[in-house]
Amino acid sequence: MHAIWHLFEIIYLTTVAPGLSTSIVPYFMEWLNINFPAPSADEGRRIAEGSPTADELAKRDGLWSYLKKLAIRGHVSILANMLEKLGHSQLLSAAAARWASTISEISRKMPLGSNEETTGSFNARWKRWNEEVRNTATAVKGLLSSDKKSKDLALESLFTIVEILRGDVDTISAESDLWQDIIGAVMLYSEPTAQAGRLPSLVNVVVEQYESDAFTELDRALVALLNHDLPEFLPLCSHIDHWLSAHIADLMEHITIMDICKKVFAVNPREHYILALCETYLGHENLWRVGLDYLGMCKTRAGISVMEEYAMRIPLDSDRKAEQVLRVCDKYKLKTAYDRIHRQLGRQKWQRGRLGAAIGHFSKVGDNSSISMVCDQLWSEYLGSGNLTYGPVIDGVLATGLKHDRVLFLSKYRDFHECYKSAEHVQAGKILLSILVSEIAPLHA
Repeated sequence: MHAIWHLFEIIYLTTVAPGLSTSIVPYFMEWLNINFPAPSADEGRRIAEGSPTADELAKRDGLWSYLKKLAIRGHVSILANMLEKLGHSQLLSAAAARWASTISEISRKMPLGSNEETTGSFNARWKRWNEEVRNTATAVKGLLSSDKKSKDLALESLFTIVEILRGDVDTISAESDLWQDIIGAVMLYSEPTAQAGRLPSLVNVVVEQYESDAFTELDRALVALLNHDLPEFLPLCSHIDHWLSAHIADLMEHITIMDICKKVFAVNPREHYILALCETYLGHENLWRVGLDYLGMCKTRAGISVMEEYAMRIPLDSDRKAEQVLRVCDKYKLKTAYDRIHRQLGRQKWQRGRLGAAIGHFSKVGDNSSISMVCDQLWSEYLGSGNLTYGPVIDGVLATGLKHDRVLFLSKYRDFHECYKSAEHVQAGKILLSILVSEIAPLHA
């Protein structure tokens, strides 16, 4: 998944500055070596274990295979160091040792571009270097042809390495383990200033060498991306991971390259893939909030509609979870869900005897009828028992700033009751009068 995201970033997001920074080659080689490392670290440790002498290095199993991989992947500095050491080995033929030193020097001189250098200047340096590589390849080939009787494995391997540096497609294809290796090495040694637009023609030539059933889902997605075939690329991403397709689609929308997909898809691609990702989160016990936030990213009527529907279906099995859902509803202005959830919570609290909390939920959505019914229950309990016990409930409700006639009546009646009980008859009378004048008492009080 990272390989796809990283390559997409290189092709469509890498900053284009004057000069060689427009070349995709260094970025592609970096991508290749990060996501498909080669040669392996184990190979490198085995070859270089114990800081071997030139002769010890020459005897290491797999040495030449390792050096060819270094060349394919553009690790020319490491290649140059090892070839320089081999140039001093007594186990190599005189010709092989001499050419090992020569190719080491050539590898070190390989031109590298920079933002400060113009493309023309770099191309001139590259042309001189490439000519030197070609001359070296011709010389080594002539040496091998002149002595066909004796087989010099080291010299043959050096010829293969210099052919890779020359950019010979057949040699690169034969020595590459991955189709991505071929694309990278061909660009690196033949077209070092190639831009992203060169990728489709190059990848098609390379892919033709492979059977289609040899390609994985990842391979097919990468090929589509290199071909700039975005309508093919997006569905392949969704087969790999819904997170990937949703974020790629979102990024495509932001950098305005989604139009070609919109012409092919029957639905909005960005919304489609975000909704697909949300489905994987919404049913999860701990990730449902993430799913709702992704739905909020849709910013379309359909996305908000789906979001509201899901919000109302989330099981409210704890106060904490209920508050989280309500915060989401408030954040995204989901009024229908917000109202329905508060009413649902209010009824739950009422059934459980948490009357203050019930009033609090009803007040959030202006459900005055339900508030009156809860207050009537408190009043009925007082009339039935003669014990005025609702004081803490009313105090808690009033602390929230709620203003409701029935709540205010219960509060004032509680104050009247306490004053009367304390023989503060004048104050009790004033409170009772204010209740009667304001007409906040229920008709059955």
